[in-house]
Amino acid sequence: MELDVKDRKLLNRLQIELPLVKHPWRLIAEELELRQEEVLHKLERLKNEGYIRRIGGVFNPARLGYKGCLYAMRVEESRYYQAAAVVNSFKGVTHNYRRVGRLNMWFTLTARTAAEREAILEPIREAAGQPKLYEFPAEQVFKLKVFLNMEETSVSSASASGQARPELVNIPTEHQEIENANWQLIRELQGDLPLVPEPYSQIARRSAFGLEELFRRLQALQASGALKRIGAVLRHREAGFTANGLFVSVLPEERIPQAGQRLAGYAEVSHCYKRRAHPDWPYNLYAMIHGPNEAFVRRIAEHFAQQEGISEFDILFSTEELKKTSFSI
Repeated sequence: MELDVKDRKLLNRLQIELPLVKHPWRLIAEELELRQEEVLHKLERLKNEGYIRRIGGVFNPARLGYKGCLYAMRVEESRYYQAAAVVNSFKGVTHNYRRVGRLNMWFTLTARTAAEREAILEPIREAAGQPKLYEFPAEQVFKLKVFLNMEETSVSSASASGQARPELVNIPTEHQEIENANWQLIRELQGDLPLVPEPYSQIARRSAFGLEELFRRLQALQASGALKRIGAVLRHREAGFTANGLFVSVLPEERIPQAGQRLAGYAEVSHCYKRRAHPDWPYNLYAMIHGPNEAFVRRIAEHFAQQEGISEFDILFSTEELKKTSFSI
């Protein structure tokens, strides 16, 4: 079905945050001048039609004691899907994409320890035929905010005006000790919030907390940076963002901080990092750019490169989503 104006406003609102109140859907409904029953009906339909992947907690793995990293490798076609199946079998792998270019399999892996990480990477290398496995840890984070604007998908605010809005981020990366009682709560929020008038009341009962105690704990997890938000995670392609390009570029080290902040200011950019470069893969500034088609994404990337005087860059479009799921413990 085609999305109407109310659908789009609701999807935008839920990507931001679901409020920590007894009747969150009622509050959302009042903001959007809808009825609570209408909001719940729309959400049920939007989930069934594939626009919404899940509605729940979005966590910061680093604050929970996990370390994430991006990896890429070249896998021969004869063993490509066999290798992908092995990669996807590990819970710590949340994303895996086929991309155009020399490196055709890109995945993210989150693990607690180096030993745990290596125990996963070893069978992956074996399944892939022992290719060179490139490791791209994030050395600086400029943006980590997935927001697919469902009300403005055809115009780039940054490229239209010639300027991007800098978006500074402060994402805590050090491990914080989590109370034992909160781990069950975290597990509950990794799933889907029930589409009932009082969703938090159900979670409180399952977690053996009173409602006010539940809100207190959730607010503390948010304040610590462990819980980034409770909200909707959309499916990019179903939402109309069918082109997803990984922009990679080469900049002198001293220019990366300011250029990264400017790149993060583009509304179409969801992730922006300084990553480790390799002698045969010199790219050090990365960004995920989303748009309705490849030409749109190219315009964003080329506009930024022109503004910054960057001559060495590439756009690695994802041609197949091999795995995409939320981080879970």
